Amino acid sequence: MSAIAAIRARRAASNMAITARDLDGVAGCMLPDVRVSVAGGPVLIGRDASRRAFAEQFAEAAFRGYVRETADVQLQDPPVTATETGRWTGRWRRGIRDEVMRGRYVAEWRFTELGWFIASESFISEA
Repeated sequence: MSAIAAIRARRAASNMAITARDLDGVAGCMLPDVRVSVAGGPVLIGRDASRRAFAEQFAEAAFRGYVRETADVQLQDPPVTATETGRWTGRWRRGIRDEVMRGRYVAEWRFTELGWFIASESFISEA
């Protein structure tokens, strides 16, 4: 499998883990020192901080999930880091209607002896 295909597969696995509310699956795609800039929110430093944030959202009955759709993956030379860009959508059920947030994201991936992992992510909301 190519590096780009592997990164796309890891992103798909991360999306599936969010849908399944699988904390281990979500956190398992991240490096221990990952940095996540939440759209309109804080910067989460470390896999444990991201795991806690997802645990809080998974406990929220209104939360329906996030989907990140990869638009592009660019490998660096040598191919031990990569940049992924795309669009994200978050959904919550509020009463009888759905609330949707969306925007763009950029993620840095690093290759380790165990494969590709998210080193950082930045999510930007659309107005």
